[in-house]
Amino acid sequence: MIRRLFAVLDRQDWIAALGFFDPEVEWSPTEGTYRGLEGLASSVAEWLEPWEEHQIEAEEFTEAGNQVLVVVHLTGRGAGSGMEIDQRFFQVYALRNGKIIRMVEFVTREEALEAAGLRE
Repeated sequence: MIRRLFAVLDRQDWIAALGFFDPEVEWSPTEGTYRGLEGLASSVAEWLEPWEEHQIEAEEFTEAGNQVLVVVHLTGRGAGSGMEIDQRFFQVYALRNGKIIRMVEFVTREEALEAAGLRE
């Protein structure tokens, strides 16, 4: 399911992407926590605003029970600054009844592995 989500995100089909989430989803990027579909939509809109262009690629998926750890590769250029970015970050998705109920984002793999209950 998370692979399908990233395929939808790659097409930038934000409406279809919302269908993957529980109405009470808890979305926690590295800064802040958003609740519900409205909070998720608000977070995504805030995140998209400063980009002139960007590409998000899910490089790796690791399942751990009802959780999935995703290694995300982000490249892009800022709209105002022209600054280019090339970085990786880590997201842990929790699933219930075929929907995403939580996503927490981490800067390091170690933090994400621990959150997902995995160890290298």
